[in-house]
Amino acid sequence: MIQTHKGIASATFAVLLLGLQFAVLRFAASETLVRVVLPLTIVAVPAALWVYRGRLGVWVMYVGLVANLAPILANGGLMPIHEESVIKAIGEERAARYAPGEWIQGSKDVLVTGDGGRLIALGDQIVVKAGGGGMVVSPGDVVVWCGLLVLAAEASVAWQRRERRQQILEANSRAAAEGGAAT
Repeated sequence: MIQTHKGIASATFAVLLLGLQFAVLRFAASETLVRVVLPLTIVAVPAALWVYRGRLGVWVMYVGLVANLAPILANGGLMPIHEESVIKAIGEERAARYAPGEWIQGSKDVLVTGDGGRLIALGDQIVVKAGGGGMVVSPGDVVVWCGLLVLAAEASVAWQRRERRQQILEANSRAAAEGGAAT
């Protein structure tokens, strides 16, 4: 029972951290706050999920978080995004509003061109089309999403096993009450 409460508290804390990150990314007027909050929340999420360390999905998520944290730290607290990725996601006209080295307000990204930026291969570069625009994600984001899927599958299997054990226990209890043996 205590483990369950720790798990709920841990998951709630992780969700609150991500909520804080989202709010800061969405509403921060200056990049300084983003440069501080973004890496801190990424570092804090693994600590919040530590209670679930026995799950493979959590370790997959940890790998994705490290893959995100590395380029963020290497670029002063912001995720590098190449100019071509921005153009593919939001169009050339809107992308032209941003200068190289500039924080893209409302995001975690810093615009890089050519050889600018560090660890660009781990930065936001995978364009996911949605409606008339799109969003850009990093390889680390994809790994985190895979970890979430693995974690969901693990939770589903654990739930099914628990249900099956409960059914067996109930069958054995009924059989014992009736004076017979259950198979």
